[in-house]
Amino acid sequence: MRALLLAGLLLAAPTSVLAQAADLPRTPWGTPDLSGYWEYRSTTPLERPESLAGKEVLTPAEEAEYLAGRHAAIRRERDLQLNADWWQPGGLTDGRTSLIVDPPDGRLPPRTPAGRERARTLGIASRLRSADGPEDRERYERCIMGRTVPLLAVSPNRIAQIFQTPGYVAILHEQNSDLRIIPLDGRPRLPARIRQWQGSSRGRWEGDTLVVETAGFNGEWTIRGTGPNARYVERFRLAAADALHYEFTAHDPASFTGPWTVMFPITRAVGPVYENACHEGNYSLPLILSGARAEERRRP
Repeated sequence: MRALLLAGLLLAAPTSVLAQAADLPRTPWGTPDLSGYWEYRSTTPLERPESLAGKEVLTPAEEAEYLAGRHAAIRRERDLQLNADWWQPGGLTDGRTSLIVDPPDGRLPPRTPAGRERARTLGIASRLRSADGPEDRERYERCIMGRTVPLLAVSPNRIAQIFQTPGYVAILHEQNSDLRIIPLDGRPRLPARIRQWQGSSRGRWEGDTLVVETAGFNGEWTIRGTGPNARYVERFRLAAADALHYEFTAHDPASFTGPWTVMFPITRAVGPVYENACHEGNYSLPLILSGARAEERRRP
């Protein structure tokens, strides 16, 4: 009897999966239809805090206790920024204590010396150094590009719009109005000598999963130490008509001793995506630089 029951479950499982796949929206040319508005955010940190070592998921009571301190820390950071008023505290993603799912400890692999130096001098860390001109400030402050390659869920809500054609997928982000155009026609990546802020993205369909590989960065920014030769492999898969399963793996032997993978959900949103006029009325950089010059004049 038990053997018959097991056989029945095994036979039913593929039918259930096929039925679910058949219910997903598809384009006229047959691929899953990812087009539309999407949003994502999470208060789960990228890395698992050392104080939560060994705890992949928190109970509701543990989560409430942890979020009290986490929200307070984020609020202190936001109060130092111009966008403090619109920050909306959120919860953990599925109660998880890290967005990193591999390595299993939820921590970044050890950095190489070059990776440690990049983590110390690029990205958010660059805000701690003196600035003689706009070029010394972080890319996000300069409105060059948002933090959108690869996607990374943080506490403020992020919204994007996806467009599809048979040969391309385009992702328009509200953050800094970033636009990624991803060819799907098998063309080679740009030559290694051509380096770009967002790198060079190429996509392909593996079954119903959109796989996007991006490389060829200019090295002017970093994610916790990644360098210009990093390669990100992103996977977008419709889990339901209103939900995307998203993950990316970072490959960067020059910066880390191994690859690392991040995973979080993306949900349908209501548009539109508004223009992000980042420099409109933005006096931050002139004030930062003029303040630095004033401090220099006061020095003996």
